[in-house]
Amino acid sequence: MRNSIPEIFSDIVKKYPDRPALLYKKEGVYFPITYKEFSEKVEAFSVFLFSLGIKRGDKVAILSENRPEWAMSDLSIMFLGAVVVPLHTTFNAKAICSILKHSESKIIIVSKGELLNKLLLERECPQYLERVIFLETPTIEQKEILGNKLLSWQSIFCNKNKKNIKLPELNPHDCCSIIYTSGTTGEPKGVILSHKNFLSNVEAVSNVVPIKQTDVFLSFLPLSHVLERMAGYYTVLAHGATIAYAESIKHLAVNLKEVKPTIMISVPRVFEKFHDAVWDKINSSSKLQKKIFMWALKRKKNTFFYKIADALVFRKIRNSMGGKLRLTVSGGASLNDQIARFFSKMGITILEGYGLTETSPVISVNRENEFKFGSVGKVVPGVQVKIAHNKEILVKGPNVFSKYFKNEEESQKCFDKDGWFHTGDLGFIDDKGFLTIIGRAKEMIVTSGGKNVWPEHVENLLNNDRFISQAIILGNKRRFISALIVPDWQEVDKHFKENNLALQGHDKLALSGVLLEIFQKRLDEKINPELHDFEQIKKFKIVPQEFSQERGELTATLKFRRHIIEDHYQRLIDSIYG
Repeated sequence: MRNSIPEIFSDIVKKYPDRPALLYKKEGVYFPITYKEFSEKVEAFSVFLFSLGIKRGDKVAILSENRPEWAMSDLSIMFLGAVVVPLHTTFNAKAICSILKHSESKIIIVSKGELLNKLLLERECPQYLERVIFLETPTIEQKEILGNKLLSWQSIFCNKNKKNIKLPELNPHDCCSIIYTSGTTGEPKGVILSHKNFLSNVEAVSNVVPIKQTDVFLSFLPLSHVLERMAGYYTVLAHGATIAYAESIKHLAVNLKEVKPTIMISVPRVFEKFHDAVWDKINSSSKLQKKIFMWALKRKKNTFFYKIADALVFRKIRNSMGGKLRLTVSGGASLNDQIARFFSKMGITILEGYGLTETSPVISVNRENEFKFGSVGKVVPGVQVKIAHNKEILVKGPNVFSKYFKNEEESQKCFDKDGWFHTGDLGFIDDKGFLTIIGRAKEMIVTSGGKNVWPEHVENLLNNDRFISQAIILGNKRRFISALIVPDWQEVDKHFKENNLALQGHDKLALSGVLLEIFQKRLDEKINPELHDFEQIKKFKIVPQEFSQERGELTATLKFRRHIIEDHYQRLIDSIYG
């Protein structure tokens, strides 16, 4: 294993200088950046940061969507022995300011005007920084506020400063990044990760999920999140493969067809959206097409009739996702096993895995030829897992972080006397070694009757219903389980048209007795019969708009921030139990 991430990058540049490292879209066309060109940009930016006084141990923040400059900044910072502090673009101004202050970041690299405005919303924020490096052209107001602290990305490469600098010798145990957790159960904490943490995980994952030099990855999960950074960036570079940047998650369907990736790292919500899109198309097709699709779904794999089904149906669906996907990886939250089975039937393998920011992140993952639906696979090489008496998952290994930044109390809490990291997640390992996640200890609902309910299990059933876009269940210390349901308005509208029911606009529709009857019937006939009596949803309320990252209700990987959602809808929740 190499000593550092920059060392791996340098080796790959020497080995494959002319191979495309990055692909980015400009004016409707994808352009390549070779490993040699990539390396030259990194070298120039390292020199520039050095000229600004950045040295070993200094913190430099990145606030940007996925793009070549993100990776260039990340590697340039690391070459100097400095520490990268990635920020989620969905963080609000207060969170950005708080993290910059807490992390002691000296410089921040910002991509877009709207993100720079977020930074400036908190007037005291710029005072924590020595410099702001901006990728776009600033407005007059932005210039006035930041003054000589504001520097242009373009100017770095215009002067073509080739000054040689002496780079520090990096140690595997050196901190290379502080990643602030998404805060699903509380305030974000700064996770200190070393080169060894990341590289041990790159090696472990590479041993069980084979990556080829010819692979093309489509990058759309935020690089500020540890899964995309390790699996969709460092692992790709370590093999000399290619990263293509999606324009955004909204353009994902288009970018898939343009890039034709062979591997994609994703989260369950994205697979759910593709699954729903397929069914929407089938439901709006002719009776004959629908009949052929249903026939195809019933064919067993590796049979003559499956080959016919593949030619008639499944290949077209794969082509809508680029046509070359060799495999996909799902993490960040629990994937409904029915979704996984559906894509498997289509000829698209989804390898579900499990991990945390604190574990760099992968703890376990399914393999191409060794997987179990509903599980998160087997533990990766070099990592140890044991299940505590209360079902909590405990982890040891070179991928496990050392401590939280400036938070000794929380650091001590999460490690026991034998050095096991307590994940806070609950699960079990079966006799074949597959790990299954039950839920998160802090998110477990305990009703006033003393019954334990795991929200993810119930929510997966709800979210698999065609009329439901999102659903969150409630009931901690309450008499019964209830739910907030966000309808899939497209399906609802279609249902109303098919049944000749008048549409009154979604706000009024949400209150209409007809819509409430639809959902009550779905619960009574499809959801509740699958649940134990104490898990069943007794009451629910309709929420017209989806829970969003912008309002802080979802993490970067689209998991619920339950405490924030409950705070936003407190009055509605009170009306359920009133």
